[in-house]
Amino acid sequence: LATLGEQHTETAIICNNMGTVYCRKGEYDKALEMHEKALRIRRATLGEQHSNTGITYNNVGCTYRLRGEYD
Repeated sequence: LATLGEQHTETAIICNNMGTVYCRKGEYDKALEMHEKALRIRRATLGEQHSNTGITYNNVGCTYRLRGEYD
């Protein structure tokens, strides 16, 4: 973060990947925190219509599904 900063697309990739790791470990709260951070960065830097933003939305949704939260 010191090199790239909070709003860099590479930071979003790292956060998204960390979210995936937490999700696979069953640590869904931490996974959501990381995926949502990645989503904020990607929305700000890439926009709503970018495919990577869509992938992150999907990851957020999958995490909620694994938690059993469907609403």
